[in-house]
Amino acid sequence: MALMNRWFFRIPPIGQLLYLSIVLLCFGCRATPVFSVPTTNTPATCITPAEDKNLLIGLAVSGGGSRAALFAAGALEALGRIAVGPQKQSLLEQVSYISSVSGGSMASSYYALKKPSREVRVLNETGEISADYQRFFKSFKESMGKDYEGLLLWRQLAYFRWFNPSWTARSLSEGLSEDYLGEANFTDLAQREARGDSPRLLINTTLYNDGRRFLLSTLPRENSQFDLIGDVEHFPKVMSLEKQALSLMRVKWDSLISMVPEDLGINACPVRIAGAVAASMSFPPIIGPITLGDAKKGRYWHIGDGGLSDNTGGESLLMVFLKQLQENPNRRAIMILIDSSFPFSVGGEVLDHRKEGFSLLNYDYSRIPSIMEERSLAYRGLFLSIGQSIGLLPGPERIRAIRLRHTDAVWKDDLSDLPDSCQKQAVNWKSPKEVGKHLSGIVTRLWLESTCDRDLILAAAAKVVAASEGQIKSFLER
Repeated sequence: MALMNRWFFRIPPIGQLLYLSIVLLCFGCRATPVFSVPTTNTPATCITPAEDKNLLIGLAVSGGGSRAALFAAGALEALGRIAVGPQKQSLLEQVSYISSVSGGSMASSYYALKKPSREVRVLNETGEISADYQRFFKSFKESMGKDYEGLLLWRQLAYFRWFNPSWTARSLSEGLSEDYLGEANFTDLAQREARGDSPRLLINTTLYNDGRRFLLSTLPRENSQFDLIGDVEHFPKVMSLEKQALSLMRVKWDSLISMVPEDLGINACPVRIAGAVAASMSFPPIIGPITLGDAKKGRYWHIGDGGLSDNTGGESLLMVFLKQLQENPNRRAIMILIDSSFPFSVGGEVLDHRKEGFSLLNYDYSRIPSIMEERSLAYRGLFLSIGQSIGLLPGPERIRAIRLRHTDAVWKDDLSDLPDSCQKQAVNWKSPKEVGKHLSGIVTRLWLESTCDRDLILAAAAKVVAASEGQIKSFLER
């Protein structure tokens, strides 16, 4: 070592800098980190069937980095204020499922693991948020507004993980664990769910090995396997289809059904929630993918962004609900989509005035997969509408989706309802339309530096929930 030090300090400064750069690069390019997972043929002990309920209430939380996490925290607080049923209980106390992708998984995991126990009421005797839940939502919003970009950068530098997105995903997992998720795994989550302290948490990722959605939860495989083709085979208008055509339809449908750890022979029980959330948030080549593996058997699975083809988190929740409605014709279901994904149209407006196309450093290249998502959403919308109209799928009287979008918030003409932190900035806003335009343009990052932007997102969440309260109650209370 002494000989090496003497050699190092004899070379010119530019050579020292070049040497250190190479060393750092080598550290960053070291072997991909692997999350070891046990493989087994026996059922995982943390996997338990869904509760038998006639009224299903689920939340789907979209991706969108810190914007999505903050919007979800604000929306959950606002939903908590809605009292439904003869006993006027909070809507949140009746939510059975929460499904999320990407940045929304930060919020959903916090809620599932940190919310007060079932015995603690959301609303007090006067119908206001109880003191316990006021403290919870305060901490919730503060945590979702933290600088996770700085956390990532610090860990990457401190542990010499530069230039390796797989290590960035590991840093994100470690940071989430240290910040609020701790060492909790799916066994811990299952215990909270069994006690009724948490709704069923569905964390959506993508399995890059075969391109299918990979769902991490404590639900058995069959609970997410809606058998559309089984209904098609007995549907009068299509019973004349040839067996070959039905066989092809089944192959295509199976490719859309979520993969679960059971399909891979993985025991998900010891998997940390922080790792699952980091996988859901991984967006190569910046973050991830995360690699799961069994080194003894030489099997590896690469999982990442849960928002590919569906950035709302709603598709997997829809499959779970359709499966339960298929089993019991007396069931009804409502999905509340907490959607703060980046508006596709905004990116187009930017490109309209750019001479250059896409680049890694100065334009959001995520628009490329977003184009595929837009087309997927269009086809999915047509499929659902046609399926309901011909009676193949349950109609709107049995299953309803209500979307809460941050861009749908309506502001007063005089802008007097803007947050106090935005009053100075409001000098540049002459109308509610300009506020909406600013809100639409808040970028997808893991930290929102502007206090005004953070407060504006929370205010928008309260507004869109209030605007949809009538629709939610009319479905639940009929």
